[in-house]
Amino acid sequence: MNRHSTRTGNQAIIVRETYREYLEWAKSLLMLAEKCSIKEWPDRTLALQKVFRLQILYNEREALRFEYLIKGDMPDIMTRKSLTRINERLIKEWTEAEEAGLRESNSSYRDLLRGIADLEGKADSPALDEPFQTLTQNSDYRNARLAFANRIQKLNEQLSRG
Repeated sequence: MNRHSTRTGNQAIIVRETYREYLEWAKSLLMLAEKCSIKEWPDRTLALQKVFRLQILYNEREALRFEYLIKGDMPDIMTRKSLTRINERLIKEWTEAEEAGLRESNSSYRDLLRGIADLEGKADSPALDEPFQTLTQNSDYRNARLAFANRIQKLNEQLSRG
């Protein structure tokens, strides 16, 4: 194995592990936000569960898209030196051809998209305003958000060094 392919392989591992860790942290934060919100607003449990479930489905969609690109188009995703740039690639720059390819090859992705379609546009926004305002005042959630922001900074540093 030559030096370039070893470096490329190492970069692939760094990008994959860094993005997976980011997704895990994001999902954990969403789950904590849901728990805190429902505790404070039990009468809005159903609306809160729906909105947080949708966010977790989005998180899972990005994970499947990322794995799809890793397997097929690694050089493109490896050029992204921040989590923001990776997310842009997976959301804003995601192509119709990639969407069709992933749908065709992955039944879990198709199921996930059905779940997203079932929940999108069905949030009771007025019912969520007060719980979300309260959430920002919750010390457990604020501390978790701060830890998440600090971890994102470290993950971005890992990507930029790679």
